[in-house]
Amino acid sequence: MTTPAVQVAPTGASLLQVDELTVRFGGLVAVNAVSFSVAEGELLGIIGPNGAGKTTSFNAVAGAVRPTSGTITLGETVVSGLPPERVARLGIARTFQSVRLFRAMSVAENVTLAASTVCRSLTAAAHRADEVAELLSMGSLMNAEVGALPLADQKRVEIARALALRPRLLLLDEMMSGLNQEETLDIIGVVRQLGAQGLTIIVIEHVLKVIMELSHRVLVLDHGALIAQGAPQEVMRDPQVVAAYLGPQAARTFGEPS
Repeated sequence: MTTPAVQVAPTGASLLQVDELTVRFGGLVAVNAVSFSVAEGELLGIIGPNGAGKTTSFNAVAGAVRPTSGTITLGETVVSGLPPERVARLGIARTFQSVRLFRAMSVAENVTLAASTVCRSLTAAAHRADEVAELLSMGSLMNAEVGALPLADQKRVEIARALALRPRLLLLDEMMSGLNQEETLDIIGVVRQLGAQGLTIIVIEHVLKVIMELSHRVLVLDHGALIAQGAPQEVMRDPQVVAAYLGPQAARTFGEPS
């Protein structure tokens, strides 16, 4: 994978606005007064060490975790505190670090079930599943049992299931974890394709080359706090990011202009 020049973030209207998001679990502050926005059509990367609050932030945006304080707004609608099924219907879909599929069901059944959340009938949901299969070039997988698929294909099904919801915002949580280089490149191609079609995407990823390749802008979390944000190469040179996450060698590698 090669590192591209810094991309210019889309200048469209804000789709997601997160203001002073705080999530506490008892005495643990998992996310501490984090604020950021995401523009229509932007691909935002989120990085940080383990325990930084990345997935908890995702869970709050997706409705799986109720914020202790702060506000999350999608378009003109405040979604913070809403249940996940309501958030999904409003236009936020997500994948998971560990694949969460119905392993004994076929790919088509998994995607159709997801689509039924937003479709008026099972026929419409099946049609939506076919549309997603065509979009992701996975028609040959639709009759396969999910549990029999390799991890890379299961992750593609995760993306398909999220897309079946017709999201305005797609949250991808460590989709490259456990994949080899060829499989990683394949998923990168899927994400690029979706971004080129104008879908707004937030990616959590530990594979820094992936973040550098895909992101218009990067946020860095550490101990629940937002410590840096900006264009990928700028963030990789930030002294706080180097100290908290990258180390000097990685900063030199990823901070070099292409």
